[in-house]
Amino acid sequence: MKRVFLAGLALISILLAAPLVFSGAARVRLAVVGLKIAGRLSTISSRELLAVLKPSAGFNVDALRATANPYATLSLPPQFEAESARGRAIFETRCARCHGANGEGLSGPSLAVSNRKHGATDWAVFRVMQDGVSQTPMVPTALSFDDTWRVISHLHELGHRDERATAEVRAVAPVTAEDIAGAEASTSEWLAYTGGWSGRRNKDLKGLTAESVRRMRLAWAFQLPRDPVTSETTPIVTRGMMIVTTAVDVIALSEDNGDVLWRYHREPPVEVNLCCTRANRGVAIFGDMVFVGGLDAMLTALDVNTGRVRWQVSVGTAAEGYSMTSPPVVVGNKLIVGVGGGEFGPRGFVDCYEAETGRRLWRTYTIPAAGEPGRETWGGTAVPAGAPTWVPGAYDPSTQTLFWGTGNPTPDFAPDTRPGDNLYSNSLLALDLNTGAIKWHYQFTPNDSHDWDATQTPMLADLTINGALRHVVLCANRNGFFYVLDRDTGAFIRGVAFAKQDWNDGFDAKGRPQPRPSATPSPGGTVTFPGVGGAVNWWPNTYSAQLGLAFIAVRDDGTIFFRDPAIGRDAHQLLHGRTEPVPGSPHALSVVAVDPVSGAIRWQTPAAESRVAATGGLISIGDRLVIGGQSSTLFALDARTGARVWQAGLGAAIQGPPVAYQAAHGTRLVVAAGTVLFVFEAPAS
Repeated sequence: MKRVFLAGLALISILLAAPLVFSGAARVRLAVVGLKIAGRLSTISSRELLAVLKPSAGFNVDALRATANPYATLSLPPQFEAESARGRAIFETRCARCHGANGEGLSGPSLAVSNRKHGATDWAVFRVMQDGVSQTPMVPTALSFDDTWRVISHLHELGHRDERATAEVRAVAPVTAEDIAGAEASTSEWLAYTGGWSGRRNKDLKGLTAESVRRMRLAWAFQLPRDPVTSETTPIVTRGMMIVTTAVDVIALSEDNGDVLWRYHREPPVEVNLCCTRANRGVAIFGDMVFVGGLDAMLTALDVNTGRVRWQVSVGTAAEGYSMTSPPVVVGNKLIVGVGGGEFGPRGFVDCYEAETGRRLWRTYTIPAAGEPGRETWGGTAVPAGAPTWVPGAYDPSTQTLFWGTGNPTPDFAPDTRPGDNLYSNSLLALDLNTGAIKWHYQFTPNDSHDWDATQTPMLADLTINGALRHVVLCANRNGFFYVLDRDTGAFIRGVAFAKQDWNDGFDAKGRPQPRPSATPSPGGTVTFPGVGGAVNWWPNTYSAQLGLAFIAVRDDGTIFFRDPAIGRDAHQLLHGRTEPVPGSPHALSVVAVDPVSGAIRWQTPAAESRVAATGGLISIGDRLVIGGQSSTLFALDARTGARVWQAGLGAAIQGPPVAYQAAHGTRLVVAAGTVLFVFEAPAS
């Protein structure tokens, strides 16, 4: 019966669009019906879809066809924007008893805000009104399709009132392209994920020294909305605001005292597949907007003054396995983003969007399509997949080049199903900012069989090597080696082991590793170092140009890798194998200082054994300090010797990187531990 109705729906759609056949509108509507028949539009009933597909309905059917995501594409149609008054009349008779006459909230939640609990998008509100919320007093409204949109029009007006009221109280100066370009040199703010384009995470804050850090005191703390995982947020600090995230929240706080200025909350409206955990590593900021990636690969632009949604774009679909956990890189008016989800079968890519509108400017896939150069490096029976791009890259303005790392190929532990190098997995890509074209690549681990993503943010530096000035890119890789590459050509300069490794016998003249066959996963299990989590992972490291040293937060451990053809999709992941920890081998956490010119290890801190591999990354302060976290301890090291000069136990795992900046009355150090944000201050001398 259902298929008969859908067939009728398809026929009606054709008839509705008959006058538009020559414009292609009928084909678009038929394609949308096809999505419904294929089960990809489960949150739209057949009758609702019929209303959406009417040519006069005013919905963006093209976008719905392209994304199969009504939450991202079905917003208030223009013809209902003028019907707010009718919507208010319906609201007063049907909704005001619980939500208040002005939507301020009584027994029900406030609706005069943009950040509603069950979704901020119009389609999320439509679904709540039509379906109700299970196990709450919110029951289905039984309103017609049109009346529901009239009420949503009224809710828009309530939201605009809230936005105007907030904006009157607070209106910050827009962040300019020049601000972003100069972020690295700015000491009074932290404007980007790694502090600036170079990825170095170094701030020469005169107020932080070995002496002053011992006098640091807690300025304030903020309890993040409870989420089942430890926060990995990198705070953004500017214009008197501190913007932080959980996996599903963006929260703007007063930098001075932690008061909440606004909060945006968005649970993914569809089921998402995540390889590891719910996480978000922060936001980007530009102009008067804040940009955040969602677990369902939704890129959202928020008003910096109010938190109201300005635009949303579906970068990829959760149904395909895509997700986003990290912020964009901002260059001029461009937002460059990567995606996660490689274990679930999609091809990775890097996207570029126009900041003002969310219009996509280019996309570069990290696995070549059939017939493209590099596709010949994928042999065997496996469908080429993986190489995700889930951590932000670095940018060189002198050559307008982005440097972006890629993840492992899939199936993860079955290299025999995909013989060849599997380009461009486990690689560093040099991308043209304006076109996305790949200028060069360097592959760290060809035909990876240990899940050693190369997605760590690289660091850019200029070094004198053998008497010549070299523009280089520095990469601490999950496979246990620290790399120095020429960033103009991608030429291999040096590879140095910084952690225990037993998979590689060295490099040839071009920098290709010489892997040991004995390290390949096997049916009986193969013990290999580093382990499946890598000697480093996503967390950022730091480089001090004053000292000429790179500092790496290291995790030393091993894993038993099993090749098991019986395991195809494990928890929806393409693995073809499994892993086990090495018995009696805890995680050993340390910090290593590497000289990229000579390749020498200058110092290494004593290993701290931990059952939980908790480290959130590092920041360096000029040529004086290296600050980071291990397990629940926040520490400061002497950058020249590695000696610990200060530490503080925070009571929960530190899995986000610290940031530092000069505040009004002292120098502040900010880090999240567990679900609490701590703001320390070293008083001004």
